[in-house]
Amino acid sequence: MPRAMVSRPLGPPALAGRVRRHILVVDDDPPSREGLGTALLREGHTVETAADAWQAIVRLRARPFDVAVVDLDLPPVHGVDLGGWDVVRIARAYRPGIGVIVLSSDDDSAQDLDGGEPGTTEVLGKPISLQELTGLLERLRPPHTSADPRSPVDR
Repeated sequence: MPRAMVSRPLGPPALAGRVRRHILVVDDDPPSREGLGTALLREGHTVETAADAWQAIVRLRARPFDVAVVDLDLPPVHGVDLGGWDVVRIARAYRPGIGVIVLSSDDDSAQDLDGGEPGTTEVLGKPISLQELTGLLERLRPPHTSADPRSPVDR
């Protein structure tokens, strides 16, 4: 089971003047997942990771995230085929205000985006450009601040 990555302040803030986000990275490929998580930690964000859809659901239910970065090509777990788009729909059900960035190595995934996953920010191709991802994170609306960060599902 992958470990959750949590940022710890080291020296001057990496995001001077920028918004720090709590980000969930969902990717079944360990080098991609851990590399992306580490890069986002270095940018000053708080990061947790999930290796499959089930782990993502557990983390989404447990705490609020500002952004979910989800690989579309997730393998079946326990005989159940839950893919990236399923994680996107579940993330939005638990956390309606969450920003979502989907990752794909398939050039045709942009067509799925046009098909209407409402609120999905963008499909980023693999390998991921950290500069493009960082720019996209900066353009997302600020994290939702509310007296009750739970979704209607949690109440």
